[in-house]
Amino acid sequence: MWSFAYFSLKPLASWILDLGERYNFFTEWVQNGAHSCFWISAFTYPNAFTTSLQQRYSRKAGMPSIDKLEFDFAPMNRAVSDFVEPAKEGAYVYGLYLEGAKWEEEKGHLIEPEVMELFVTMPVIHFKPIPKRTKALQNIYECPVYYYPIRKGSVEKESFMFMIDLRLGEQSAEFWVKRGTALLMSLPS
Repeated sequence: MWSFAYFSLKPLASWILDLGERYNFFTEWVQNGAHSCFWISAFTYPNAFTTSLQQRYSRKAGMPSIDKLEFDFAPMNRAVSDFVEPAKEGAYVYGLYLEGAKWEEEKGHLIEPEVMELFVTMPVIHFKPIPKRTKALQNIYECPVYYYPIRKGSVEKESFMFMIDLRLGEQSAEFWVKRGTALLMSLPS
């Protein structure tokens, strides 16, 4: 009955906690101005947020139109609380969980997760709008991002949101595809 507010797979007690956190995030934004770091999982439609980042960038003098932009994704090795200033271009984003892999913060690439480690919190990622690249990036896994853990969409709510480029370590992109590695915006509980 409570799922009419926003789609979630959480049981009622977890859903209420999540709703309170979302409310606090947006209340703080309204009262104190834009955050230096954005909790992307708080948005009911994160694609609108990412599109707005590209719109702001494309409206600057001499910048390409929004359809000629893409993102450069740079995972940061700092805690959310360390970000006191917003990004000059784009936004710092947190609230993503890596499933089927782990992020090696020192070297900045994907690695095998620990035994029985199903989900790993990703570090803050800088979503920086840039003109579309003419050449494909090398040594990159195009990691799908899903709104909730069920990866198939429905008429009510599509699960797939967008792709984030993550650097590869020793394993190939095919290895991570077969593993089903993805980023999630919410966990089931």
